Amino acid sequence: MSAEGGCKEEKEEGEDRKPVIKPGVHVTLKVQDTDGHSVYRTMRRTDKLQGLMDFYYASVPAIARGTGRFLYDGGRLSGEETPAQLEMDDGDEVDFFTELMGGGGWVAGSITA
Repeated sequence: MSAEGGCKEEKEEGEDRKPVIKPGVHVTLKVQDTDGHSVYRTMRRTDKLQGLMDFYYASVPAIARGTGRFLYDGGRLSGEETPAQLEMDDGDEVDFFTELMGGGGWVAGSITA
């Protein structure tokens, strides 16, 4: 084997190289809201969920930032948590609920019909 052949083989290997993605490093999450909007985001398991929340607000301009709550498995998410901490799997769904304001005050006494 000549030195020239060795260089050629190295060059061919370099051209065919693709980025190596370790299995389980990334997770694709879906944010589903009550209006029917679905937003998908692929992120590293070690990234904070604030990135997912910001991406949702940017993708759905009809929803103002900070006007709702993100829930996963019935628990409220904070932007400081990561998918790894919550043991999220690829394809898991995060629910978004718009915060409702209002409602009547409580009145003491009995109600008669």
